[in-house]
Amino acid sequence: MAAGIAVWGIEIGQCGLKAVKLRPAEGGRVELAAFDLIEHPKILSQPDADADELIRAALEKFASRNDWQGDQFVVGVPGQQTFSRFCKLPPVDAKKIPDIVRFEASQQIPFDMDDVVWDYQVFQAEDMPDVEVGIFAMRKDLIRKHIDYLGNIGIAPIGIQTIPSALYNFCRFDGQGVGGAGATVIIDVGAQNTDLIIVEPDSAWMRNIPLGGNSFTEALVKAFKLSFAKAESLKRTAATSKYARQIFQAMRPVFAELVAEVQRSIGFYSSTHRDVELQEVLACGNAFRLPGLQKYLENNLTISGGVTRLEKFKALVPSATINAPQFSENILSFAPAYGLALQGLGLAPLAANLLPPELARIALWKKKRPFFVLAAACLGLAAVCPWARTAMDKSALAANAEDGLAAKAIIEKARDLNRRFADVQQNTGGEEAKIEKLFDLQKDKRLIPHILALVHEAMPVIPQELAEARTPAQLKLLIESNPGRFARTQRRQILIESLEITYVANIEEHQVGGGGAGGGRGRAAAGAGWNAPFAGAGGGTMMSAGGGRGRGGRMAPGRGFVEMAQPDQVEDDGTAREGAGFYVRVLGRLLYGGNMSQAAELLLQEYSPRLKQLGQRSGLGFYVLDEDPKETDARNIRLVYIDKYYSGPAGGGMAGAAVRGGALMARGGGERDAEIRDPVTDEPMTSDWKFEMGFKVKLGEKPAEEPAEEPSSDEE
Repeated sequence: MAAGIAVWGIEIGQCGLKAVKLRPAEGGRVELAAFDLIEHPKILSQPDADADELIRAALEKFASRNDWQGDQFVVGVPGQQTFSRFCKLPPVDAKKIPDIVRFEASQQIPFDMDDVVWDYQVFQAEDMPDVEVGIFAMRKDLIRKHIDYLGNIGIAPIGIQTIPSALYNFCRFDGQGVGGAGATVIIDVGAQNTDLIIVEPDSAWMRNIPLGGNSFTEALVKAFKLSFAKAESLKRTAATSKYARQIFQAMRPVFAELVAEVQRSIGFYSSTHRDVELQEVLACGNAFRLPGLQKYLENNLTISGGVTRLEKFKALVPSATINAPQFSENILSFAPAYGLALQGLGLAPLAANLLPPELARIALWKKKRPFFVLAAACLGLAAVCPWARTAMDKSALAANAEDGLAAKAIIEKARDLNRRFADVQQNTGGEEAKIEKLFDLQKDKRLIPHILALVHEAMPVIPQELAEARTPAQLKLLIESNPGRFARTQRRQILIESLEITYVANIEEHQVGGGGAGGGRGRAAAGAGWNAPFAGAGGGTMMSAGGGRGRGGRMAPGRGFVEMAQPDQVEDDGTAREGAGFYVRVLGRLLYGGNMSQAAELLLQEYSPRLKQLGQRSGLGFYVLDEDPKETDARNIRLVYIDKYYSGPAGGGMAGAAVRGGALMARGGGERDAEIRDPVTDEPMTSDWKFEMGFKVKLGEKPAEEPAEEPSSDEE
């Protein structure tokens, strides 16, 4: 086979599609050119799953995201859909073997021979007269179904092989297991069935066991009265679940039944092959990710070499593709696809092919098509050469008459280009203005994204497990697994509900109470504010809400959350005046603190300092002001307001208090709504805090600090 040809091995399993693309390499090895793993949204055997639609969707996704044009394909079919028998023949002339095998197949295959596709493989050791034959068969309607799946995306396979045979080829080629006279047992636990293959140097034996990963899931369904999907999720997270002991106790009968079937199969093989020593078990299939399965098999099987889990492919040349995390994490499930691709490259010791003969002939013609095309091209070239020579001679005779017309066309085109060049030279100012406008479009376009990033980047650090939860289901399951650690009042989560960014021509002179902070602004009593301890609802003065809006006020509804510069706030060249900036108003919800003091401390002692620290880095296009000259206490980042998200009745202590401008003030309460629950975690939201914070940012880079003056040497 040509070195440039690549072959895909594709296995469509119950849980997903696995594909491996191989190319020949030096030294009898192969190169992993590409791979793919596409999981089905549902397991094909689930009662509510449309298997045909799921398989078609997986193949369409494979075809859309892989470069496969010009490659060849070998497809695997499940062992439970195929028939395989191994029998020994008496010493006979090699020419008579096909007739004997045909007779044996008609006796062994439990279907009409016209309804099946079958093939055989001869196993014979060197210098040994004994001949063993493996017969493989599959119903034509099932094969047609697999071919139709591929035909829908334009793929015509060159071979169809059983998954157990592909595992045999993988083990022999890749050097897995033991060598010499011993035998290796491959146990591939799939979703519905388990394939057991015994690999000898010059022989094979296979059996399909009707137990798999779904059997463990169904045991959990019965034990805990769960849906199939929830039981599957529980099985996959069994190792980290706080109910791990109960989960494994429920699955224990399936462990025992699987081991009993494996022991029964090995016992039958040993009784018919007394001279073969089983030396090692090679574990494949994602079911071996289940903690304890490998150890349970090793403790109950009397095989000297123990049970070894597949960790790597030995015959693949090193490459970046092999080290891809998705390939390494799922290597247990890629062995069948690896063996299928080997057969397409002609490197598999077991080469039986269940592709229907008429399709096999088409595939053979396709392989020979390049040679036919090359021969036709040579004949066509030989026929074209005399005609081309005649055409060239005719064109040479006509060239003299046409040269004058061609020259005139070239001269006219040159004149037109000169005219266009002169026009551009006379209008350089206009062209430069267009260019400057294009550059202006790019100026300061990152300011708003940087402010948004700053507000989120400064948030307090939350527990790592909460940060890693990617879906509502994961978050809810995590909280239920440890309610004490992940109590709602301890999560340190800030949820931004509204963010307003107001442009101000002179940010340092901007009065917060009259503009973007919203509403009129009162003053706190002396000594009050957030730096003082909390004591009930005291510590501050009453403040009014509402009031007029200043020049930096928010935009009218429907125009976005950023206030644009007014005409009198920009210079003649369109740039903002010196001192311009933004007032940023953050409104959100806080999941922390049993009382207002604790909640405010997180915002003032952690969130505010980080906003200031991160907001003074260079390269942002702005910086957070150190101090606000318009505030009596000179603080820039301020906690304007905090209260219970769903306040209790008035006079209810801290639940009815609020802070504006740094002063604690009493608030009227609303009706307490204990039925309001978090739509994600289904928890009561009565312990949450709502808050408002504000701070000023100034455009440009922060000025460098001037060095302190040294004392004069004239001082005595």
